[in-house]
Amino acid sequence: MSIFTRISAALFGLVAAVSIAQADVPSSLNAPHPHGVTVKGKIVMFRTQIKGLEIGPENDRLDAEVLVVLDSEPDHVYGIRFHEEEPSTEAIVDTLREAYLHDMPIYLHHTLTPGRKNLKIIWVQMGDTPK
Repeated sequence: MSIFTRISAALFGLVAAVSIAQADVPSSLNAPHPHGVTVKGKIVMFRTQIKGLEIGPENDRLDAEVLVVLDSEPDHVYGIRFHEEEPSTEAIVDTLREAYLHDMPIYLHHTLTPGRKNLKIIWVQMGDTPK
């Protein structure tokens, strides 16, 4: 298989994946989480770290293995624990990684904790605006 064919196939796969990720959102998923806030932006920092390495001061500590910063909220760090075996966590981390690698905007819903700058990720979405 030629290099051109391989590159074409890879690009087609990427375009197809992005198209699938931007599919319509069922109305049942549009209800906001009662204890969180949604922000939109591009990931400008994507960090992974070992289990148990918390970040932040004692009154704003976050226990997470995957951390991101959005261009729209540069003073906040959003994180998710990845050491728990839960398929949804793996999907969230994969979505964050893809958005970072391809410079795509995301919607990120995080816990609502006044005064804190290190926040727990509840869900992530690529595509149209959550209603």
